[in-house]
Amino acid sequence: MAINLKKVKANIQSKFDGGVSNSWSDFYLNMALEMAENVAKSKTITGLANRGVFDFTGDSESIKNLNDNFWFAQSLAEEYDKVVRGGKTLFPGYGVPVEFGNKQGMQAALLLILQSTQLNKNGDLLRDIGPAIQVYWTGANLAKTPTPKFPCIGAANNISTINGFNFSPGIWTPISVPPMDSVSPWLLNFILSASVHLLTVGGIFTCICNYPPPAPPAPGVLPWAGYFIKPFSGNPIKSLDFKDMVQLAGGTVLSPVLDSFAENQTANTAFSEADLSVSNLSKQLTKGFIEGSQSQVDRDFQAALQSIIGGDEPAMAAAGTNIRNNRG
Repeated sequence: MAINLKKVKANIQSKFDGGVSNSWSDFYLNMALEMAENVAKSKTITGLANRGVFDFTGDSESIKNLNDNFWFAQSLAEEYDKVVRGGKTLFPGYGVPVEFGNKQGMQAALLLILQSTQLNKNGDLLRDIGPAIQVYWTGANLAKTPTPKFPCIGAANNISTINGFNFSPGIWTPISVPPMDSVSPWLLNFILSASVHLLTVGGIFTCICNYPPPAPPAPGVLPWAGYFIKPFSGNPIKSLDFKDMVQLAGGTVLSPVLDSFAENQTANTAFSEADLSVSNLSKQLTKGFIEGSQSQVDRDFQAALQSIIGGDEPAMAAAGTNIRNNRG
């Protein structure tokens, strides 16, 4: 039976309004689907290369690695961009999402980092990926709505947003935890590291503001620091045929989200609706954040991970400030 990857991706992507992911669990699911699809593409590319179809310099293995790197960089940049746009700023400009970041620059940087990591026997992708994430945030723009509720400096209140910029690419620190049951170790560690990194980005809003009388409305400036993406959304995701995806990906990336699926499917019912949820994945991500906070010797990172899993926004902002001050 053929694996209908397009149908699976279309089903899951239809759940995310406007191409935005709402949480890191959504990011995980999307990356898992992308990785599974890339496995299938990679098998096809390798077969063609071994038959001499491509007129490239180099052997079939180098061609396979080139394509693997491209797809991984493209997938990670796409999914990171989607989940970032589903997040929000922290103190004091609470609740404003990123409108766009430097996604293309991130992808290009990722390609260079992947190639360098493969060539270097001491390469560590989780450690070395930091500059690519920072490239995404260099010059990132924030949405003009909603307008920050916290007034600009000296203002009584903000009327509308002129611009919102990120000026700090943040501080990347790799965070690793012991493997969780059935969860991709690299994806989990990336999520933990990326969550803490987000607390260290920051910039300014410029707004049209009301000032105390008799001053007329005028522009104002409001600094912001820190960004937050929910660890998980917990919403059920339906109409996904994960059975094929698990078989394709070797059961290592998607299995934590398989609460149940239709048994004894025939060729005619292979793509029948399966009622699945992300509850198991949410538990694993929660456990990962807890393990991460407990395994960190550095108190700043302990506090950061604890504040994220607890949803404590003032504590997140404070943790991000401490990391910037101590490591900036």
